Amino acid sequence: MKRFIQVVLVSPLFIIGCNNAEKQQIKDLSAQDSALLQKNMVQDTTIMTYIKSFNEIEANLDTVKAKEKMLQINNGESVDQKENIVSDIRSIGALMLKNKRQIAYLESRLKKSNGKNQELQKMIAHLTEELNEKDAQIASLQSQLAESNASLKDEIQKFNDSMETISKQKGEISTMTTDMNTVYYAIGTMKELKQKGVVTREGGIAGIGSTAELKKDFNTSYFTKADLTNLKTLPLYSKFEKLVTNHPTDSYSITGSKKSDSLLIKDSKAFWSQSKYLVVIVK
Repeated sequence: MKRFIQVVLVSPLFIIGCNNAEKQQIKDLSAQDSALLQKNMVQDTTIMTYIKSFNEIEANLDTVKAKEKMLQINNGESVDQKENIVSDIRSIGALMLKNKRQIAYLESRLKKSNGKNQELQKMIAHLTEELNEKDAQIASLQSQLAESNASLKDEIQKFNDSMETISKQKGEISTMTTDMNTVYYAIGTMKELKQKGVVTREGGIAGIGSTAELKKDFNTSYFTKADLTNLKTLPLYSKFEKLVTNHPTDSYSITGSKKSDSLLIKDSKAFWSQSKYLVVIVK
């Protein structure tokens, strides 16, 4: 009991005796804990997104398998059977296309997040293999249907041609979207950015009163490539000084501690509206 009382009495003295440096250290540790908690929450949300997508793909594959069985059962010459077969083929094609888009989306997310999660990579690889096997099975089934029912041959060929066109168009749209969302950023002191051929000083007399500006034909290799839809927080690892490139002031904010800051992008569309290049000067 006496030992317990001593601990209780010492604790307030310790807190009172904390100097400003110790208080700041406690504050910084608290901020780090909050940041880690936020990071874990984001990771949990990301994992749930993967699980949801995996389940959706598996459900689609189950539907495809069921429709394949119906195709084998309904293989006949009547008009109704022919319409049902064509309808099922179209439905299967749409589901497979949806699955491939989901896989591409998951691969893209994992790549953008610099994901090192081997289990997620294995699951994506497994689903990709499963989709490829299913593609081969569907092609074989279509071939059998065309051979056994001549009237379906043209319909199947038309459908496959249209699916190929759709896949090509979606690939082109995806590439265009990626290009539109691609942005670049460079961070450094004025001296570093000047040495790397990113910025230059303009105006003033003998360097006094001059302002930092983006250099003509600036060195693009010094920039880091990013996706504006994912780039919300940019750690500066030093104290913020100024932005060289033009970005609306209400589209971002600067936050941080005594030693380092971060740039928070509040409105991505507005922030990148004037320039797809971001140059940040730090102290």
